[in-house]
Amino acid sequence: MTDLLRAYATPNKYAVELHLDEIVCDENVDTEYAESLAKHDVSKMTPIIVIKHPSKRLYAVLDGHHRFKAAQLRGLKTIRAVVVDDYVGLGFDLTSKGGFQPSPELTRHIRVPIKRFVEYLRSFLLE
Repeated sequence: MTDLLRAYATPNKYAVELHLDEIVCDENVDTEYAESLAKHDVSKMTPIIVIKHPSKRLYAVLDGHHRFKAAQLRGLKTIRAVVVDDYVGLGFDLTSKGGFQPSPELTRHIRVPIKRFVEYLRSFLLE
């Protein structure tokens, strides 16, 4: 397991394979966006970030709700994830109840357009 800063800074370095049935995720996601992600190779995407339950083999999605949903839609059994320590269970509890999950409207109208713009800039600058 790793700390949150390392999880975000270098997720590929700390990623492990987790079974989807060991992960809980707030279902309040932009389904349309998750479906668009499911059309791509989810296994090649940035690993999701999860918080481990302090006493059970159970994880809650902190970052990557749409990638997790896309993996479910594709029928995958596992997903690459970075496990973040949670020694007292508060982070797990808040995360599993959607405490850190942005609303589908925020994702649809702000996060997705910004992500598309950044991808456009990258392709424009690199070509």
